[in-house]
Amino acid sequence: MLRRQCVHAAKCCFDGAKQVISDRNVNRVVFRGVVLGCLMLTAAVGMATDEAAPEWALSADSERQPGIPQGTVTRGVWSSEQLADTQRDYAVYVPAGYDGVQPAAVMVFQDGHAYLDDSGPFRAGIVLDNLIHRGEIPEMVAVFVDPGHRGDELPLNRWQSSNRSVEYDSLNDEYAQFLHQELLPGIVAKMKLNLSEAAADRCLVGISSGGICAFTAAWQHPEWFGKVVSHVGSFTNIRGGHVYPAMIRQSIPKEIRVFLQAGSNDLDNKFGNWWLSNQQMQRALSFAGYDYRFEGGEGGHDGQHGGAILPETLRWIWRDHVVKQGSEQGGRVDPVEVFESKNIVFTGGEYTNEEFRYRLLKPPGLEEGKRYPLVVFLHGAGERGEDNQRQLLYFPEQMVQAEWRSQFPCYILAPQCRSDRKWVDVDWSVAADPTMPEQPSEQLRAVMQMLDVTIAEEQIDSTRIYLTGLSMGGFGTFDLAVRQPDRFAAIAPVCGAADVTQLSPLAKLPVWVIHGDSDNVVLPDRSRNAVAAIREAGGQPVYVELPEVGHNSWTPGYGDRDGVVPWMFRQRRAAADR
Repeated sequence: MLRRQCVHAAKCCFDGAKQVISDRNVNRVVFRGVVLGCLMLTAAVGMATDEAAPEWALSADSERQPGIPQGTVTRGVWSSEQLADTQRDYAVYVPAGYDGVQPAAVMVFQDGHAYLDDSGPFRAGIVLDNLIHRGEIPEMVAVFVDPGHRGDELPLNRWQSSNRSVEYDSLNDEYAQFLHQELLPGIVAKMKLNLSEAAADRCLVGISSGGICAFTAAWQHPEWFGKVVSHVGSFTNIRGGHVYPAMIRQSIPKEIRVFLQAGSNDLDNKFGNWWLSNQQMQRALSFAGYDYRFEGGEGGHDGQHGGAILPETLRWIWRDHVVKQGSEQGGRVDPVEVFESKNIVFTGGEYTNEEFRYRLLKPPGLEEGKRYPLVVFLHGAGERGEDNQRQLLYFPEQMVQAEWRSQFPCYILAPQCRSDRKWVDVDWSVAADPTMPEQPSEQLRAVMQMLDVTIAEEQIDSTRIYLTGLSMGGFGTFDLAVRQPDRFAAIAPVCGAADVTQLSPLAKLPVWVIHGDSDNVVLPDRSRNAVAAIREAGGQPVYVELPEVGHNSWTPGYGDRDGVVPWMFRQRRAAADR
Protein backbone atom coordinates (compact mmCIF):
# COMPACT_ATOMS: atom_id res chain seq x y z
CA MET A 1 0.00 0.00 0.00
CA LEU A 2 2.74 2.47 0.98
CA ARG A 3 4.62 1.82 -2.27
CA ARG A 4 1.46 2.34 -4.33
CA GLN A 5 0.83 5.63 -2.52
CA CYS A 6 4.35 6.85 -3.29
CA VAL A 7 4.03 5.84 -6.96
CA HIS A 8 0.73 7.70 -7.16
CA ALA A 9 2.24 10.79 -5.50
CA ALA A 10 5.21 10.77 -7.88
CA LYS A 11 2.86 10.45 -10.89
CA CYS A 12 0.79 13.38 -9.62
CA CYS A 13 3.94 15.39 -9.18
CA PHE A 14 5.14 14.79 -12.73
CA ASP A 15 1.67 15.57 -14.03
CA GLY A 16 1.94 18.87 -12.18
CA ALA A 17 5.35 19.44 -13.72
CA LYS A 18 3.87 18.90 -17.18
CA GLN A 19 1.26 21.55 -16.41
CA VAL A 20 4.01 23.95 -15.31
CA ILE A 21 5.98 23.25 -18.50
CA SER A 22 2.90 24.01 -20.62
CA ASP A 23 2.79 27.52 -19.16
CA ARG A 24 5.35 29.38 -21.27
CA ASN A 25 5.36 32.29 -18.83
CA VAL A 26 6.50 30.18 -15.92
CA ASN A 27 9.68 31.17 -14.11
CA ARG A 28 12.48 28.66 -14.64
CA VAL A 29 13.14 28.62 -10.91
CA VAL A 30 9.56 27.46 -10.40
CA PHE A 31 10.03 24.68 -12.95
CA ARG A 32 13.26 23.48 -11.36
CA GLY A 33 11.62 23.49 -7.91
CA VAL A 34 8.72 21.33 -9.10
CA VAL A 35 10.98 18.86 -10.89
CA LEU A 36 13.29 18.59 -7.88
CA GLY A 37 10.29 17.73 -5.73
CA CYS A 38 9.29 15.04 -8.22
CA LEU A 39 12.76 13.54 -8.14
CA MET A 40 12.60 13.35 -4.33
CA LEU A 41 9.25 11.57 -4.47
CA THR A 42 10.56 9.18 -7.10
CA ALA A 43 13.50 8.34 -4.85
CA ALA A 44 11.07 7.69 -2.04
CA VAL A 45 9.32 5.07 -4.16
CA GLY A 46 12.51 3.05 -4.18
CA MET A 47 12.63 3.11 -0.37
CA ALA A 48 8.94 2.55 0.35
CA THR A 49 7.97 -1.08 0.76
CA ASP A 50 5.30 -2.59 2.91
CA GLU A 51 7.84 -4.98 4.44
CA ALA A 52 10.27 -2.18 5.45
CA ALA A 53 7.70 0.03 7.17
CA PRO A 54 7.47 -0.60 10.93
CA GLU A 55 4.24 0.17 12.75
CA TRP A 56 4.26 3.17 15.07
CA ALA A 57 1.26 3.28 17.37
CA LEU A 58 -0.17 6.62 18.44
CA SER A 59 -0.70 7.11 22.16
CA ALA A 60 -3.74 8.59 23.87
CA ASP A 61 -1.97 11.96 23.73
CA SER A 62 -2.63 11.96 19.97
CA GLU A 63 -6.33 11.09 20.30
CA ARG A 64 -9.28 13.25 21.26
CA GLN A 65 -9.99 12.90 24.99
CA PRO A 66 -13.35 13.53 26.65
CA GLY A 67 -13.51 16.71 28.70
CA ILE A 68 -10.50 18.38 27.08
CA PRO A 69 -11.50 21.58 25.26
CA GLN A 70 -10.33 22.13 21.71
CA GLY A 71 -8.41 25.14 20.54
CA THR A 72 -9.62 27.20 17.61
CA VAL A 73 -8.03 27.00 14.17
CA THR A 74 -8.21 29.98 11.82
CA ARG A 75 -7.22 29.36 8.21
CA GLY A 76 -6.18 31.67 5.43
CA VAL A 77 -4.01 32.25 2.37
CA TRP A 78 -0.90 34.41 2.72
CA SER A 79 0.42 36.40 -0.23
CA SER A 80 3.99 37.26 0.60
CA GLU A 81 5.80 40.52 -0.03
CA GLN A 82 9.24 39.33 1.05
CA LEU A 83 9.07 36.05 -0.88
CA ALA A 84 7.77 37.81 -3.95
CA ASP A 85 5.02 36.35 -6.12
CA THR A 86 4.30 33.48 -3.73
CA GLN A 87 1.16 32.54 -1.88
CA ARG A 88 0.58 29.78 0.65
CA ASP A 89 -1.99 28.25 2.95
CA TYR A 90 -1.61 28.86 6.65
CA ALA A 91 -3.56 28.09 9.80
CA VAL A 92 -3.30 29.51 13.31
CA TYR A 93 -4.08 27.37 16.35
CA VAL A 94 -5.09 29.27 19.52
CA PRO A 95 -5.55 27.13 22.65
CA ALA A 96 -8.81 27.03 24.56
CA GLY A 97 -8.84 29.60 27.35
CA TYR A 98 -6.25 31.87 25.76
CA ASP A 99 -6.63 35.39 27.19
CA GLY A 100 -3.55 37.18 25.86
CA VAL A 101 -2.55 38.50 29.28
CA GLN A 102 0.88 36.88 29.10
CA PRO A 103 2.99 36.60 25.92
CA ALA A 104 2.37 33.13 24.55
CA ALA A 105 5.03 30.75 23.30
CA VAL A 106 4.99 30.07 19.55
CA MET A 107 5.48 27.00 17.38
CA VAL A 108 5.74 27.26 13.60
CA PHE A 109 5.17 24.04 11.66
CA GLN A 110 6.54 23.95 8.11
CA ASP A 111 4.45 21.88 5.68
CA GLY A 112 1.67 22.79 8.08
CA HIS A 113 -1.02 20.77 6.32
CA ALA A 114 0.78 17.54 7.23
CA TYR A 115 1.10 18.42 10.91
CA LEU A 116 -2.43 19.76 11.41
CA ASP A 117 -4.29 16.88 9.76
CA ASP A 118 -6.33 15.19 12.53
CA SER A 119 -6.19 11.88 10.66
CA GLY A 120 -2.51 12.07 9.74
CA PRO A 121 0.56 10.77 11.59
CA PHE A 122 1.24 13.97 13.59
CA ARG A 123 -2.17 15.34 14.67
CA ALA A 124 -0.42 18.30 16.23
CA GLY A 125 -3.61 20.19 17.06
CA ILE A 126 -4.91 17.28 19.12
CA VAL A 127 -1.55 16.83 20.85
CA LEU A 128 -1.42 20.52 21.73
CA ASP A 129 -4.96 20.43 23.14
CA ASN A 130 -4.12 17.49 25.40
CA LEU A 131 -0.70 18.60 26.64
CA ILE A 132 -1.62 22.25 27.20
CA HIS A 133 -4.77 21.28 29.09
CA ARG A 134 -2.75 19.06 31.44
CA GLY A 135 -0.09 21.71 31.95
CA GLU A 136 2.67 19.57 30.45
CA ILE A 137 3.73 22.26 27.97
CA PRO A 138 3.19 26.03 28.15
CA GLU A 139 0.16 27.72 26.69
CA MET A 140 1.14 28.46 23.12
CA VAL A 141 -0.05 29.57 19.72
CA ALA A 142 0.89 27.38 16.75
CA VAL A 143 1.22 28.49 13.15
CA PHE A 144 0.90 25.81 10.45
CA VAL A 145 2.28 27.20 7.21
CA ASP A 146 2.77 25.56 3.82
CA PRO A 147 5.60 26.41 1.43
CA GLY A 148 5.04 29.12 -1.13
CA HIS A 149 3.71 28.58 -4.63
CA ARG A 150 4.09 30.75 -7.69
CA GLY A 151 0.92 30.64 -9.74
CA ASP A 152 -2.68 31.77 -9.71
CA GLU A 153 -3.96 28.70 -7.87
CA LEU A 154 -2.44 26.61 -5.12
CA PRO A 155 -1.88 22.96 -6.04
CA LEU A 156 -4.28 20.43 -4.56
CA ASN A 157 -1.26 18.46 -3.35
CA ARG A 158 0.57 20.94 -1.13
CA TRP A 159 3.80 18.92 -1.38
CA GLN A 160 3.91 20.17 -4.98
CA SER A 161 4.19 23.86 -4.01
CA SER A 162 6.64 25.23 -6.54
CA ASN A 163 8.80 27.25 -4.14
CA ARG A 164 9.20 24.54 -1.50
CA SER A 165 12.78 23.55 -2.22
CA VAL A 166 13.88 27.16 -2.75
CA GLU A 167 12.49 28.19 0.65
CA TYR A 168 13.25 25.04 2.61
CA ASP A 169 16.54 23.64 1.26
CA SER A 170 18.42 26.92 0.73
CA LEU A 171 20.92 27.83 3.43
CA ASN A 172 20.29 31.59 3.45
CA ASP A 173 18.11 33.57 5.88
CA GLU A 174 15.35 34.63 3.50
CA TYR A 175 12.79 32.25 4.95
CA ALA A 176 13.73 33.18 8.52
CA GLN A 177 13.18 36.83 7.64
CA PHE A 178 9.82 35.98 6.12
CA LEU A 179 8.70 34.29 9.34
CA HIS A 180 10.07 36.89 11.76
CA GLN A 181 9.46 40.10 9.83
CA GLU A 182 6.32 39.32 7.84
CA LEU A 183 4.27 36.25 8.73
CA LEU A 184 4.33 36.30 12.53
CA PRO A 185 3.89 40.10 12.90
CA GLY A 186 1.12 39.97 10.31
CA ILE A 187 -0.72 37.24 12.18
CA VAL A 188 -0.29 39.13 15.47
CA ALA A 189 -1.76 42.29 13.94
CA LYS A 190 -4.60 40.48 12.19
CA MET A 191 -5.67 38.31 15.11
CA LYS A 192 -4.71 40.66 18.00
CA LEU A 193 -2.49 38.05 19.65
CA ASN A 194 0.12 38.55 22.34
CA LEU A 195 3.06 36.39 21.27
CA SER A 196 6.47 36.21 22.86
CA GLU A 197 9.39 37.46 20.78
CA ALA A 198 11.99 35.75 22.96
CA ALA A 199 13.96 33.14 21.02
CA ALA A 200 13.57 30.58 23.80
CA ASP A 201 9.79 30.84 23.40
CA ARG A 202 9.80 30.15 19.65
CA CYS A 203 10.11 26.67 18.16
CA LEU A 204 10.34 25.72 14.48
CA VAL A 205 9.22 22.28 13.30
CA GLY A 206 9.52 20.52 9.95
CA ILE A 207 9.72 17.22 8.13
CA SER A 208 12.18 16.31 5.35
CA SER A 209 13.18 19.60 3.66
CA GLY A 210 11.01 21.34 6.26
CA GLY A 211 13.32 19.87 8.92
CA ILE A 212 16.47 21.42 7.50
CA CYS A 213 14.46 24.60 6.91
CA ALA A 214 13.63 24.80 10.61
CA PHE A 215 17.28 24.30 11.53
CA THR A 216 18.52 26.83 8.96
CA ALA A 217 16.19 29.55 10.22
CA ALA A 218 17.38 29.05 13.81
CA TRP A 219 21.02 28.70 12.74
CA GLN A 220 20.86 31.96 10.79
CA HIS A 221 18.96 33.82 13.51
CA PRO A 222 19.23 32.18 16.96
CA GLU A 223 18.15 35.53 18.40
CA TRP A 224 14.74 34.93 16.78
CA PHE A 225 14.26 31.18 17.08
CA GLY A 226 15.72 29.10 19.90
CA LYS A 227 14.17 25.65 19.39
CA VAL A 228 14.11 23.22 16.47
CA VAL A 229 12.30 19.93 15.86
CA SER A 230 13.34 18.05 12.72
CA HIS A 231 11.64 14.90 11.45
CA VAL A 232 13.69 12.92 8.88
CA GLY A 233 15.43 16.19 8.06
CA SER A 234 17.08 16.61 4.65
CA PHE A 235 20.60 17.45 5.83
CA THR A 236 21.87 16.33 2.44
CA ASN A 237 23.22 17.96 -0.72
CA ILE A 238 19.95 19.14 -2.24
CA ARG A 239 21.10 22.73 -1.94
CA GLY A 240 24.22 22.31 0.17
CA GLY A 241 22.73 21.19 3.49
CA HIS A 242 25.31 18.42 3.87
CA VAL A 243 27.82 21.00 5.16
CA TYR A 244 26.01 21.58 8.46
CA PRO A 245 27.86 18.95 10.54
CA ALA A 246 31.20 20.56 9.70
CA MET A 247 29.83 24.06 10.30
CA ILE A 248 28.45 23.03 13.69
CA ARG A 249 31.79 21.56 14.74
CA GLN A 250 33.78 24.61 13.66
CA SER A 251 31.47 27.37 14.97
CA ILE A 252 30.89 28.82 18.41
CA PRO A 253 27.79 27.03 19.78
CA LYS A 254 24.55 28.92 19.31
CA GLU A 255 21.68 29.11 21.79
CA ILE A 256 19.52 26.53 20.00
CA ARG A 257 17.85 23.44 21.45
CA VAL A 258 17.50 20.72 18.80
CA PHE A 259 15.40 17.57 18.50
CA LEU A 260 16.26 15.20 15.62
CA GLN A 261 14.25 12.15 14.54
CA ALA A 262 15.54 9.85 11.81
CA GLY A 263 15.06 6.33 10.43
CA SER A 264 17.51 3.71 9.21
CA ASN A 265 15.26 2.95 6.21
CA ASP A 266 15.23 6.55 5.01
CA LEU A 267 16.27 7.73 1.55
CA ASP A 268 19.62 6.89 -0.04
CA ASN A 269 20.07 8.62 -3.38
CA LYS A 270 22.29 11.02 -5.30
CA PHE A 271 21.61 13.80 -2.80
CA GLY A 272 22.89 11.72 0.09
CA ASN A 273 21.91 9.21 2.74
CA TRP A 274 19.32 10.68 5.10
CA TRP A 275 20.02 8.26 7.96
CA LEU A 276 23.77 8.89 7.86
CA SER A 277 23.35 12.66 7.48
CA ASN A 278 21.14 12.84 10.56
CA GLN A 279 23.65 10.75 12.50
CA GLN A 280 26.37 13.17 11.41
CA MET A 281 24.21 16.03 12.71
CA GLN A 282 23.77 14.21 16.01
CA ARG A 283 27.50 13.63 16.41
CA ALA A 284 28.30 17.25 15.52
CA LEU A 285 25.75 18.63 18.00
CA SER A 286 27.19 16.37 20.68
CA PHE A 287 30.77 17.41 19.89
CA ALA A 288 29.87 21.11 20.03
CA GLY A 289 28.00 20.77 23.33
CA TYR A 290 24.49 21.59 22.14
CA ASP A 291 21.31 20.88 24.10
CA TYR A 292 19.96 18.24 21.75
CA ARG A 293 18.15 14.91 21.57
CA PHE A 294 18.33 12.30 18.82
CA GLU A 295 15.68 9.64 18.30
CA GLY A 296 16.59 7.01 15.72
CA GLY A 297 14.40 4.18 14.55
CA GLU A 298 13.82 1.83 11.64
CA GLY A 299 11.35 4.04 9.80
CA GLY A 300 11.53 5.48 6.31
CA HIS A 301 11.03 8.94 4.82
CA ASP A 302 7.67 9.61 6.45
CA GLY A 303 6.04 10.98 9.58
CA GLN A 304 5.05 7.73 11.26
CA HIS A 305 7.82 7.60 13.87
CA GLY A 306 7.92 11.38 14.36
CA GLY A 307 4.15 11.49 14.82
CA ALA A 308 4.14 8.68 17.36
CA ILE A 309 6.71 10.46 19.54
CA LEU A 310 5.45 14.02 18.97
CA PRO A 311 3.89 14.31 22.47
CA GLU A 312 7.14 13.29 24.16
CA THR A 313 9.06 15.53 21.75
CA LEU A 314 7.03 18.55 22.84
CA ARG A 315 7.46 17.70 26.51
CA TRP A 316 11.22 17.55 25.99
CA ILE A 317 11.63 20.66 23.87
CA TRP A 318 9.53 22.73 26.33
CA ARG A 319 10.75 20.96 29.48
CA ASP A 320 11.94 24.05 31.36
CA HIS A 321 8.94 26.23 30.53
CA VAL A 322 6.38 24.75 32.90
CA VAL A 323 6.24 23.62 36.50
CA LYS A 324 4.56 20.25 36.56
CA GLN A 325 1.83 19.64 39.11
CA GLY A 326 3.45 17.74 41.96
CA SER A 327 2.10 15.30 44.47
CA GLU A 328 0.97 16.68 47.84
CA GLN A 329 2.20 13.58 49.55
CA GLY A 330 4.29 14.54 52.58
CA GLY A 331 2.38 17.76 53.26
CA ARG A 332 3.34 21.39 52.98
CA VAL A 333 6.90 22.45 53.79
CA ASP A 334 7.49 25.19 56.37
CA PRO A 335 10.12 27.58 54.95
CA VAL A 336 11.41 28.40 58.44
CA GLU A 337 12.57 24.82 58.75
CA VAL A 338 14.60 24.75 55.53
CA PHE A 339 15.95 28.28 55.22
CA GLU A 340 19.16 28.67 57.24
CA SER A 341 19.52 31.70 59.49
CA LYS A 342 22.54 33.87 58.61
CA ASN A 343 23.90 37.23 59.67
CA ILE A 344 26.33 39.98 58.70
CA VAL A 345 27.78 42.89 60.65
CA PHE A 346 26.90 46.12 58.87
CA THR A 347 28.11 49.68 59.31
CA GLY A 348 26.44 52.53 57.46
CA GLY A 349 24.26 55.55 58.16
CA GLU A 350 22.60 55.10 61.54
CA TYR A 351 24.17 51.65 62.04
CA THR A 352 27.60 50.89 63.51
CA ASN A 353 28.70 47.25 63.73
CA GLU A 354 25.04 46.28 63.61
CA GLU A 355 24.00 42.65 63.18
CA PHE A 356 21.65 42.13 60.27
CA ARG A 357 20.06 38.71 60.04
CA TYR A 358 18.76 37.08 56.89
CA ARG A 359 17.72 33.70 55.55
CA LEU A 360 19.41 31.52 52.94
CA LEU A 361 17.94 28.50 51.20
CA LYS A 362 20.46 26.07 49.74
CA PRO A 363 19.79 23.62 46.88
CA PRO A 364 18.81 20.12 47.95
CA GLY A 365 21.58 17.58 47.57
CA LEU A 366 24.40 20.04 46.95
CA GLU A 367 26.99 18.47 44.66
CA GLU A 368 30.63 19.34 45.21
CA GLY A 369 32.04 21.41 42.38
CA LYS A 370 28.64 22.27 40.91
CA ARG A 371 27.40 25.86 40.75
CA TYR A 372 23.76 26.84 41.29
CA PRO A 373 21.51 29.82 40.55
CA LEU A 374 20.85 32.43 43.25
CA VAL A 375 17.62 34.38 43.67
CA VAL A 376 17.56 37.55 45.79
CA PHE A 377 14.04 38.17 47.10
CA LEU A 378 12.94 41.53 48.53
CA HIS A 379 9.73 41.31 50.55
CA GLY A 380 6.94 43.87 50.94
CA ALA A 381 6.18 46.38 53.68
CA GLY A 382 4.02 43.95 55.64
CA GLU A 383 6.93 41.58 56.25
CA ARG A 384 9.31 44.10 57.83
CA GLY A 385 10.68 43.40 61.31
CA GLU A 386 13.47 41.70 63.23
CA ASP A 387 12.10 38.15 63.63
CA ASN A 388 13.94 36.86 60.54
CA GLN A 389 10.88 34.83 59.58
CA ARG A 390 8.11 36.98 58.12
CA GLN A 391 10.09 37.63 54.93
CA LEU A 392 9.69 33.96 54.07
CA LEU A 393 6.04 34.42 53.09
CA TYR A 394 4.90 34.18 49.46
CA PHE A 395 7.76 33.55 47.03
CA PRO A 396 10.17 31.85 49.50
CA GLU A 397 7.36 29.68 50.85
CA GLN A 398 6.32 28.68 47.35
CA MET A 399 9.84 27.79 46.28
CA VAL A 400 10.46 25.31 49.11
CA GLN A 401 7.50 23.16 48.12
CA ALA A 402 8.59 19.91 46.49
CA GLU A 403 7.27 20.54 42.99
CA TRP A 404 9.08 23.88 42.72
CA ARG A 405 12.24 22.99 44.59
CA SER A 406 12.84 19.79 42.63
CA GLN A 407 12.59 21.61 39.30
CA PHE A 408 14.58 24.68 40.34
CA PRO A 409 17.38 23.68 42.73
CA CYS A 410 18.85 27.02 43.74
CA TYR A 411 19.94 29.35 46.50
CA ILE A 412 17.44 31.96 47.70
CA LEU A 413 18.66 34.95 49.68
CA ALA A 414 15.85 36.48 51.76
CA PRO A 415 16.87 39.60 53.74
CA GLN A 416 14.48 41.37 56.11
CA CYS A 417 14.04 45.12 56.11
CA ARG A 418 13.93 46.71 59.58
CA SER A 419 10.61 47.96 60.95
CA ASP A 420 9.64 51.45 59.79
CA ARG A 421 12.38 51.41 57.14
CA LYS A 422 12.23 50.98 53.37
CA TRP A 423 14.28 49.34 50.65
CA VAL A 424 14.13 52.69 48.82
CA ASP A 425 13.79 55.98 50.67
CA VAL A 426 10.90 57.54 48.72
CA ASP A 427 7.53 58.98 49.70
CA TRP A 428 4.84 56.36 49.07
CA SER A 429 2.02 58.87 49.50
CA VAL A 430 2.93 60.66 46.26
CA ALA A 431 0.77 59.33 43.43
CA ALA A 432 3.52 59.64 40.83
CA ASP A 433 6.67 57.89 39.76
CA PRO A 434 9.29 58.15 42.53
CA THR A 435 12.58 59.98 42.24
CA MET A 436 15.55 57.71 42.75
CA PRO A 437 17.72 58.75 45.72
CA GLU A 438 21.34 59.52 44.91
CA GLN A 439 22.53 56.84 47.32
CA PRO A 440 20.97 53.48 48.15
CA SER A 441 19.26 53.13 51.52
CA GLU A 442 21.12 51.50 54.40
CA GLN A 443 18.70 48.58 54.15
CA LEU A 444 19.62 48.03 50.49
CA ARG A 445 23.32 48.47 51.22
CA ALA A 446 23.05 45.69 53.77
CA VAL A 447 21.47 43.49 51.08
CA MET A 448 24.41 44.22 48.79
CA GLN A 449 26.78 43.07 51.53
CA MET A 450 24.74 39.90 52.10
CA LEU A 451 24.90 39.22 48.38
CA ASP A 452 28.68 39.68 48.31
CA VAL A 453 29.11 37.29 51.23
CA THR A 454 26.82 34.68 49.68
CA ILE A 455 28.66 34.75 46.36
CA ALA A 456 32.03 34.45 48.14
CA GLU A 457 31.03 31.60 50.45
CA GLU A 458 28.59 29.49 48.43
CA GLN A 459 28.56 27.57 45.14
CA ILE A 460 26.94 30.33 43.11
CA ASP A 461 26.71 30.37 39.32
CA SER A 462 27.61 34.00 38.64
CA THR A 463 25.80 33.88 35.29
CA ARG A 464 22.48 33.03 36.95
CA ILE A 465 21.85 35.54 39.74
CA TYR A 466 18.26 36.82 39.76
CA LEU A 467 16.46 39.61 41.59
CA THR A 468 12.77 39.84 42.38
CA GLY A 469 10.56 41.58 44.90
CA LEU A 470 6.96 42.51 45.61
CA SER A 471 5.37 45.87 46.44
CA MET A 472 8.00 47.66 48.54
CA GLY A 473 10.35 44.96 47.26
CA GLY A 474 9.31 45.86 43.71
CA PHE A 475 10.61 49.38 44.35
CA GLY A 476 13.80 47.83 45.72
CA THR A 477 14.18 45.50 42.74
CA PHE A 478 14.16 48.38 40.28
CA ASP A 479 16.50 50.46 42.46
CA LEU A 480 19.10 47.76 43.06
CA ALA A 481 19.06 46.60 39.42
CA VAL A 482 19.64 50.13 38.14
CA ARG A 483 22.61 50.53 40.50
CA GLN A 484 24.12 47.11 39.67
CA PRO A 485 22.72 46.01 36.28
CA ASP A 486 25.74 43.85 35.44
CA ARG A 487 25.26 41.68 38.50
CA PHE A 488 21.93 40.11 37.53
CA ALA A 489 20.84 37.74 34.77
CA ALA A 490 17.19 38.84 35.07
CA ILE A 491 14.90 40.84 37.33
CA ALA A 492 11.19 40.52 38.12
CA PRO A 493 9.61 43.45 39.99
CA VAL A 494 6.02 42.82 41.11
CA CYS A 495 3.62 45.76 41.71
CA GLY A 496 6.57 48.11 42.22
CA ALA A 497 7.62 51.50 40.92
CA ALA A 498 10.73 53.19 39.59
CA ASP A 499 12.26 56.50 38.58
CA VAL A 500 11.54 56.32 34.85
CA THR A 501 14.38 58.73 34.07
CA GLN A 502 16.94 56.26 35.44
CA LEU A 503 15.94 52.99 33.76
CA SER A 504 18.18 52.97 30.68
CA PRO A 505 20.69 50.59 32.37
CA LEU A 506 17.96 47.93 32.26
CA ALA A 507 17.62 48.03 28.46
CA LYS A 508 19.92 45.03 27.99
CA LEU A 509 18.65 43.11 30.99
CA PRO A 510 15.80 40.55 30.81
CA VAL A 511 12.93 42.12 32.76
CA TRP A 512 9.51 40.67 33.62
CA VAL A 513 7.07 43.08 35.29
CA ILE A 514 3.78 42.05 36.95
CA HIS A 515 0.96 44.28 38.19
CA GLY A 516 -2.76 43.96 38.90
CA ASP A 517 -4.98 46.27 36.89
CA SER A 518 -7.13 46.98 39.98
CA ASP A 519 -4.24 47.77 42.34
CA ASN A 520 -5.15 50.87 44.40
CA VAL A 521 -2.10 50.69 46.68
CA VAL A 522 0.61 50.96 44.03
CA LEU A 523 -1.20 52.12 40.91
CA PRO A 524 -0.61 50.08 37.74
CA ASP A 525 0.59 53.24 36.00
CA ARG A 526 3.81 52.86 38.00
CA SER A 527 4.65 49.60 36.23
CA ARG A 528 3.24 50.75 32.89
CA ASN A 529 5.47 53.82 32.95
CA ALA A 530 8.54 51.81 33.93
CA VAL A 531 7.96 49.31 31.13
CA ALA A 532 7.45 52.11 28.61
CA ALA A 533 10.71 53.77 29.73
CA ILE A 534 12.69 50.53 29.36
CA ARG A 535 11.23 49.98 25.90
CA GLU A 536 12.05 53.53 24.90
CA ALA A 537 15.64 52.83 25.93
CA GLY A 538 15.73 49.82 23.60
CA GLY A 539 14.80 47.06 26.04
CA GLN A 540 12.23 44.31 25.58
CA PRO A 541 10.61 43.82 29.00
CA VAL A 542 7.72 41.41 29.44
CA TYR A 543 4.73 43.09 31.03
CA VAL A 544 1.88 41.07 32.52
CA GLU A 545 -1.07 43.09 33.82
CA LEU A 546 -3.47 40.76 35.56
CA PRO A 547 -7.15 41.59 34.99
CA GLU A 548 -9.38 42.17 38.04
CA VAL A 549 -6.43 41.70 40.41
CA GLY A 550 -5.69 44.17 43.19
CA HIS A 551 -2.47 44.77 45.09
CA ASN A 552 -1.75 41.08 45.65
CA SER A 553 -0.55 40.31 42.17
CA TRP A 554 2.38 38.31 43.56
CA THR A 555 0.38 35.19 44.46
CA PRO A 556 -1.00 34.59 40.94
CA GLY A 557 2.14 36.03 39.37
CA TYR A 558 4.70 33.82 41.11
CA GLY A 559 2.30 30.87 41.05
CA ASP A 560 1.85 30.83 37.27
CA ARG A 561 3.33 27.50 36.21
CA ASP A 562 4.46 28.73 32.81
CA GLY A 563 5.10 32.31 33.87
CA VAL A 564 7.77 34.38 35.53
CA VAL A 565 9.50 31.71 37.63
CA PRO A 566 10.33 29.27 34.78
CA TRP A 567 11.21 32.28 32.63
CA MET A 568 13.60 33.66 35.23
CA PHE A 569 15.55 30.42 35.57
CA ARG A 570 15.99 30.21 31.79
CA GLN A 571 17.90 33.49 31.72
CA ARG A 572 21.68 33.54 31.77
CA ARG A 573 24.18 36.36 31.45
CA ALA A 574 26.21 36.20 28.26
CA ALA A 575 29.91 35.37 28.51
CA ALA A 576 30.89 38.92 27.56
CA ASP A 577 28.89 40.27 30.52
CA ARG A 578 30.44 38.04 33.19
